[in-house]
Amino acid sequence: MKNKLPVVLVIGGHDPTGGAGIQSDIETVTSLNCHAVSLITCLTSQNTKEFLISDPVNPDTFFSQGKALISDVNIDVIKIGAVGSSKIVEKINDLLTLMKNSPVIVDPIIRSSSGGILTNKKSLDALKSLIFPKSFLVTPNLEEAKSISGEENLDLVIENLLNLCTQYLLIKDVEKSKNLIVNNLYSKSKFIKHWENPRIEGKFHGTGCSLASSIACFMAKSRNIIESIDLAQKYTLKAIINSVKIGKGQKILKGKLYD
Repeated sequence: MKNKLPVVLVIGGHDPTGGAGIQSDIETVTSLNCHAVSLITCLTSQNTKEFLISDPVNPDTFFSQGKALISDVNIDVIKIGAVGSSKIVEKINDLLTLMKNSPVIVDPIIRSSSGGILTNKKSLDALKSLIFPKSFLVTPNLEEAKSISGEENLDLVIENLLNLCTQYLLIKDVEKSKNLIVNNLYSKSKFIKHWENPRIEGKFHGTGCSLASSIACFMAKSRNIIESIDLAQKYTLKAIINSVKIGKGQKILKGKLYD
């Protein structure tokens, strides 16, 4: 039976502020008139100013939750954020093997915007070897892309990451610009598209989560990759403009309902 609403599985960590991670993903997915189902990889202690610790969940519990979920619910698109640990990555891989027809978007979060380490080397190596080859789209910012590839030269960064990914690579904030955020989309064979978005003054929490989750929603609504990224950037820009300050640090994005 076809879903009445497109269903997006979000996999990531819990941020108590709601500005990033699972809660941000769920709010984004809901505001875009899709239904979010979720698997939490880790619990974090953080606020809008600082990041303290990340504590991975039990891998067996994580897998049990995931297996129960996908045995019952048809998943249209999967979005993966913070992975918690290499053991969780292995369990994510096992679940993806059971969901071969669901496109996978990976937002490889290495550091939180508040400064904490969310992915150590062992977890990153597991992500690269197990999850990237199953991905439809990977969405690192430039610093993450350099860290993942181990390269500084942009051409080598792109070449290295495309060797790891199966289809598409979106590198965010790829140019040093004071006024613009430049995002570039690549495939195995070529550069595809270049976007320029205004850089809004201020510090914001969860922009990467919002962008990747909204791309997942538009893909779940059968938009193609370019349309999905284009619409997701417009959605995220509005969410940044509508952001609110709930604490003493970064602002929290707020998306508007969209059909």
